[in-house]
Amino acid sequence: MAWFKIDDGFHCHPKVFAAGTPAIGLYVRCGSWAAQQVTDGIVPKHVAKMYGTPRMIKALVDAGLWHQKGHDCESCPELDANSYAIHQYLERNPSRVETELARKAKTERQQRWREGKKKGQVNEGDAPDVDGDVDASTRRHGDAAPNPTPPVPSPESPTETPPPPPPSADKPSTDVAHVSGRGEVQPLIDAMHARGMNVSWSFSATEWLELRDAIRRAGIPALVDHAARAWQAAKTQPYSAKYFLRGWTGVQAPTTFTGPRPVGGPPSKTQEYLADMAAIAEELRQTGGTR
Repeated sequence: MAWFKIDDGFHCHPKVFAAGTPAIGLYVRCGSWAAQQVTDGIVPKHVAKMYGTPRMIKALVDAGLWHQKGHDCESCPELDANSYAIHQYLERNPSRVETELARKAKTERQQRWREGKKKGQVNEGDAPDVDGDVDASTRRHGDAAPNPTPPVPSPESPTETPPPPPPSADKPSTDVAHVSGRGEVQPLIDAMHARGMNVSWSFSATEWLELRDAIRRAGIPALVDHAARAWQAAKTQPYSAKYFLRGWTGVQAPTTFTGPRPVGGPPSKTQEYLADMAAIAEELRQTGGTR
């Protein structure tokens, strides 16, 4: 796990005041994304637009917290016209090379610990270092280790395998595990991909259950058609399947026409009155208007 670090004077820095609080929210969120994806502080424009508005992006660029291609940013050789660079990112955060070396070293430590455990050379309570890749040592004594977060897939690899959702309240865990997860969601992922809608599939356990229920209720064709309409109406290309989830949960099962319903029960007073009037009219026609 990588970390995105800011110093304790960040909150009162002139550039932060110039950018404004909404833009700083975008700055922190994209900084966290860059640390997770190990991009050396490079933020693609589609990620910036996914998390913020054009006004927020412009505020960060104008304040000097983000750089664009054409600015003096020698420390960002990977910067192109389709991305932004976080100002002085590598002065406060580890680079991709440092992160990969730290991950490799951690893997080797864990492997040595496992081998030592098999040979009985380590105690059961002597756990290997598994907290963080580069910055675990900066955590204060007594702080709980953060929960690991799976990496967000890029648009080029949208078909992340969904984990099976937890048991629902009205079904036993064995039943849900048997019919949920990849078995039901994967056909939707494939159908979306076939229609050219390549998005990431990263949901919470509750959201996986909502998606599973929507598939069972409305069917995959209805969900794909709904997503296609939302895709065409979107101002910017959706990056995550969460963009469609709220709409999917409202899609209902298609109705089937079964013909007119038979009228049951005795005739109403109105029907009896109309029948009597029709009988009288027919009698007048037959008698020439006299009765």
